[in-house]
Amino acid sequence: MTIFNKDMVELASKNELWQKEVYRDAKVQIVLMSIPAGEEIGMETHPADQTTFIVAGDAQVVIDGHSTKAGPNHLVVVPKGAQHNIVNKGSGELKLFSVYAPPAEPEGAAFRTKEEAEEAEKGLLAKAADKVREAVGH
Repeated sequence: MTIFNKDMVELASKNELWQKEVYRDAKVQIVLMSIPAGEEIGMETHPADQTTFIVAGDAQVVIDGHSTKAGPNHLVVVPKGAQHNIVNKGSGELKLFSVYAPPAEPEGAAFRTKEEAEEAEKGLLAKAADKVREAVGH
């Protein structure tokens, strides 16, 4: 067994990618994010619990229609299946990391921009649909 032991604040502070996976096993995934000023993740849901730690910046967090502000050293818990969004309300990058249990983001995620991440997700969904069509014989 390999022990994952990292300074997550340092990793998140130095991260310049929109999304970057730094750890994954069968039960948990850790993802760094750097969200530019004025941008947002976009409303989404996951089949996993998500715990997000804000390292730098000012965020507006919306979970199932409820909104709150979060800043450095704040921890936000998003329950499995909850519709949520994180918006960068500051003038600089919003730096954070999220822990998903079980993994919820694409394996090996490393995207420079939100657009890259969205395109990859569309590709994964198309591949999944192809597998379903193959399985049912269409």
